[in-house]
Amino acid sequence: MNNIIPLQNSPERVSLLPIAPGVDFATAVALRRMATSTGATPAYLLAPEVSALLWYMPDQRHHMLFATMWNTGIRIGEARTLTPESFDLDGLRPFVRVLSEKVRARRGRPPKDEVRLVPLTDASFVRQMESWMVTTRPRRREPLWPVTDETMRNWLKQAVKRAEADNVHFSIPVTPHTFRHSYIMHMLYHRQPRKVIQA
Repeated sequence: MNNIIPLQNSPERVSLLPIAPGVDFATAVALRRMATSTGATPAYLLAPEVSALLWYMPDQRHHMLFATMWNTGIRIGEARTLTPESFDLDGLRPFVRVLSEKVRARRGRPPKDEVRLVPLTDASFVRQMESWMVTTRPRRREPLWPVTDETMRNWLKQAVKRAEADNVHFSIPVTPHTFRHSYIMHMLYHRQPRKVIQA
């Protein structure tokens, strides 16, 4: 994701980091306030805020789940279906195969148009995913996160509580779907064409 904020940045430093070329944090916050004031634009976090939130996920399994959602814009149900085989991390253009949420319940091999390929543009995330998979050694066709949606939501709530205990607060209620909206806005900040994002 075009120079995503490194995940190791502490919450104290994130507001000093740029959002996109020519856009600082204060400007991005003001633009977000304006865009979301009418209710027409969904609430989203900025890259430094996502980085701060991920900081409060010390469990690597939790951290990698939400880092994956942030780097791909996938839905929580789509994340549950990801396996090591879903990821192609070796090539020049790493990507993940995401089974559309609409066809998950069906049996058999899905048609090609029901699987979308999402590029992984953050080299740091790709290295982290490779390292995590080497360390945890998951089976190729078994889900990386074989837990319920509710468990995933609880992991996120725990991270938000840890942040609040450190007096780090987020300007919007954070849910798993927040990562999808945040990914989309991040892509728009980096001038990705809408058609590419919608694909």
